[in-house]
Amino acid sequence: MIEETFFLFPPDWLKNPPNPESTRIFKTYAANAPVNTWPAGTSTHQGLYCMTADGGFLSGKFANPSNKNASAMLVSGYEKWLKGAADPKPIPTNRLDLFGGEPLQKGGIKLEVAYRDFPRGDVERPGSARLPNPYNLGWFDFSPEDAQNFFAEPGSKKSLPKSLFSKFACDKLKDSVRGQMNGWKTGELKDGELISEFISENGSEKTYRLNGFAKFSTGDQSYEPTLHGIVKVDAASGEFIEFQLVASGQRTGKGGANGRETDLGPAPMGVGFALYK
Repeated sequence: MIEETFFLFPPDWLKNPPNPESTRIFKTYAANAPVNTWPAGTSTHQGLYCMTADGGFLSGKFANPSNKNASAMLVSGYEKWLKGAADPKPIPTNRLDLFGGEPLQKGGIKLEVAYRDFPRGDVERPGSARLPNPYNLGWFDFSPEDAQNFFAEPGSKKSLPKSLFSKFACDKLKDSVRGQMNGWKTGELKDGELISEFISENGSEKTYRLNGFAKFSTGDQSYEPTLHGIVKVDAASGEFIEFQLVASGQRTGKGGANGRETDLGPAPMGVGFALYK
């Protein structure tokens, strides 16, 4: 498995790992690993792992090993496991919650975020030979109080407050398709808004249309997406039933570790948001 392990070996800034027991087992595995399995002082333990059910180290490789090294690692881990198979340990049944960010809140919105390059002419899935289908994932939370800003009155429209839109846009409307990139700084958001419009009501279910745009730029980096989506909420319970939003537009430039050294653009990119259920 290749993973950033933010939840299994959380950095200091992640105060609420979804499952402390899973974190404990993985940290035990990392502590049992030979010196230099991961770079000294690393903030991530991403890589390929072979471990026992209680965190015993069988084998492991940092980052994305070659096929040859990965195969050798799996074989050595399997051979080491066979030696201890006569004394098996019970497999933990604790579940690792499959979301990041804040705990789920009644009346709040937890969004799954997906980053993706869009087709370029005949190239439907642009990327390199190593990354033929590049995409990345993230999360965003609207608190119950912030979520109230999507409730426009019948016959009216409602804009997200500028501070809330800036927080949302700068944090998530970034070029993280192929790697990692910090959010935009506030001054790099040149313009933008997100508007909610009441469109229908069916019993206690209310539906709102979302429209907006954003303009970011700094140096040779830029992104100018338009935003379109839909929100459905159960007015009786105050719980969100559906939230879909797509940001699409042209991006340029390289930033952070976003892997754009040979793909500076301009090129089309999208960010999709869907309600976590």
